[in-house]
Amino acid sequence: MGKQRAYGADATLRAVRETQYGGATTGPVRALDFKTADLSASIPLGDDPLLGRGRNAQDPYRGLVTDEGQLEIPFDLQGTGWWMTALFGDPETTPQAATGQITFADNPAPGDTLTLNGVMWTFMAASAAGDETEIGATLADTLAALAADLNAATDPVIAVATYAVEDDTALLITHDTPGPDGNAFAIAASAAQRSAPTLTGGGYRHVWRSGADSIPSFLIEIGHPKLTTPVFFRHAGAVLEELSFQMGQEGPANATVSVVAQGEETANATLDANPAAFALRRFSQGRGRIVRAGAPLAGVTAGSLTFSNGIERVRSIREDGRIDGADPTLATCEGSLNVRFDGETLMAEAASGDPVALVYGFAMHEGYALSFTLPRVYLPKPKYSITGPAGVEASFDWRAAADATGVMLEVALLNDIPTHGDP
Repeated sequence: MGKQRAYGADATLRAVRETQYGGATTGPVRALDFKTADLSASIPLGDDPLLGRGRNAQDPYRGLVTDEGQLEIPFDLQGTGWWMTALFGDPETTPQAATGQITFADNPAPGDTLTLNGVMWTFMAASAAGDETEIGATLADTLAALAADLNAATDPVIAVATYAVEDDTALLITHDTPGPDGNAFAIAASAAQRSAPTLTGGGYRHVWRSGADSIPSFLIEIGHPKLTTPVFFRHAGAVLEELSFQMGQEGPANATVSVVAQGEETANATLDANPAAFALRRFSQGRGRIVRAGAPLAGVTAGSLTFSNGIERVRSIREDGRIDGADPTLATCEGSLNVRFDGETLMAEAASGDPVALVYGFAMHEGYALSFTLPRVYLPKPKYSITGPAGVEASFDWRAAADATGVMLEVALLNDIPTHGDP
């Protein structure tokens, strides 16, 4: 028996890509995670009173259809790629091999060991054989011999990776198969420093860039399947106009997307009772970062970013009152940074008017990451105030501009899905 009243806990969000704006669809129906939604069509009422019909109000007329709203979504490992494709268009995707390193402070001693993918490798003073390496006169000599021995190993557990020496102090390990499987390759050392418990960074790197001439449209469905009479609101010709998010110090990372659709229809059955779904694994604010010129920016207490496609609602004379299209125009990106005032951080750039490069991003321990790269950001001279005995903050409301290659914003997502080009 169904429920008498609708509850948000039961609501569903599904979407499928359109082959033409507001028309036929293609590809799988996707179930998407969301926190809130107010995407809905509205038709206002207007007045055009005639004289001589008394003081009482006359019949209103119905205005044009406006189907717009916002969805609050999680930044997660897989589903975020769907939203980025909806915002920017299809990405460029490149498989990435997992890597790691073991760094030595001194030449190993006899009996010191490495554990590589479950296999113990031992350093010997002399007569090394099998899973062993003879210690050389210097650390550089030992590491050169170690890399050669490992690359020559016939054990398939060791042979799945390639080994090299970096800066004469570290053993660099690169998994031979690009993709996420290499992240399971465990590394350990008895008398050296490992980069992480396993190799990291293996997966698929998807890159989206702002400024595409066109972006895809979708049929989006918001449903209440557990009502006694289920209701599903379908929004054809849905495109993403804007993405915004806040960066803080704790909690999951979320974003808000603004949607412009052509119109809404109601159905009693869902688009797909068993849609394709993404495994949910959310990025955390606690592993967020803001980088300036390649180095973490110190003293940042909060930040925000808003990207807009500048969607133009194309209206013409239609009997249904809907828009003909939703076209991207001028793309813009702006945001803010709150930093602990020290008289130095970002002050020189703000005073000179020279642009800086910024990266907003989030990461996971396997090396999976989501980043928003802005090659040219302009900072205003900030206004700051002292409100008490605690620390003083300065707030910078920045704006981004395109670089010489025409890129204003580049979004990169390293995850475990091989494609996001056909959401």
